[in-house]
Amino acid sequence: MKTKKFIAPTLKEATEKMKLELGSEAIILSTRIIENYDNGFRKMFEIVSAYEDEQREITEMLNQRPNVSSANNHGLDFEKKISDFKTVIDKSLKNKSNGKTQNLTSLKDEIQTIADTLFERDLSKDVIKLVINYLKKSKSYLTVDNLDNYVITGLASLLNTRSFEIEKRKSGRVISIIGPTGVGKTTCIAKLAAISKIIHNLDIGIISIDTYRLGAIDQLRIFSEISNVDMLVAYEPSDMPKLIAKLKNKDLIFIDTTGRSQKNTAELKKMNSFFSDVKIDETYLALSMTSSPKNLLDAAEKFKIFNYDSFVFTKIDEAVTHGSMLNLSLRFQKPIIYLTNGQIIPDDILAADSEYAAKLIYNGNFN
Repeated sequence: MKTKKFIAPTLKEATEKMKLELGSEAIILSTRIIENYDNGFRKMFEIVSAYEDEQREITEMLNQRPNVSSANNHGLDFEKKISDFKTVIDKSLKNKSNGKTQNLTSLKDEIQTIADTLFERDLSKDVIKLVINYLKKSKSYLTVDNLDNYVITGLASLLNTRSFEIEKRKSGRVISIIGPTGVGKTTCIAKLAAISKIIHNLDIGIISIDTYRLGAIDQLRIFSEISNVDMLVAYEPSDMPKLIAKLKNKDLIFIDTTGRSQKNTAELKKMNSFFSDVKIDETYLALSMTSSPKNLLDAAEKFKIFNYDSFVFTKIDEAVTHGSMLNLSLRFQKPIIYLTNGQIIPDDILAADSEYAAKLIYNGNFN
């Protein structure tokens, strides 16, 4: 067995590089986040992959084997290649028989327990199958001691996360956060605005269209006064272009929206009309992890009319299970950008990280 490292800005890109060079059968032994200072500080993902070098030798020999018509002219050469080919196979079998790993048969009970655990964590059957298949591909390296680590690595490889771009640009960005009632959209915007302004020194503006919920405007207005952030209110869709124009010199403009039930299609369409005459650069769908898997699935489906780009999963500290975040990300092919774990501004928000999320899903510990 040989190992090789692959480094990329995202775990997904590192995995794709690995598969491109070593094939889809290559095994991920470990993943970690490293710090790269080549072009300024940035977070990078490193994958350590394992592959059987003997298999490569076998493939090369098969590709080099002469055809029948030329074998008569190169008899001795051909016999030597066959002999070498047998030696490689014997070597491969010997290595496998001398290994200290356990096969899937001996780990059958443990793997069944893992499948049951993943089901209890609200992961879909399709996702569980993907994880079990990953374990089967890794069977040559599995032991009772490292089985949980392989499960977490398998989950992490399935999780699609992305980072929030926090930097000054020539033109500002407009970001809206949508979602059902009570998921914590306003608090989430306050956290992101505070981080962007206080830590990254960006000029921030906020527009609220949440004129229905009692106290929503007051909550944001108090925050904006304390943090010295400009805040405007849109009462009608026609107000939006004028308000965006007033904040055009801002680095970031956050739009706080009205919470709406996904069942109220008419109200969702009405809220969407606020965005019809303005350019929204990114839209995040905020969903509470305390909701049932069916409700989360229904909300993610109904809010598709907003063409959202990423998921924000809130209240992970209150949730019993977290498997739905992976189910939704895979089903709707949208990355996870943030997780929130409390009410404190700006502390209780986490940039989504695939390894952290995998551990959260499997172990249920958000700390």
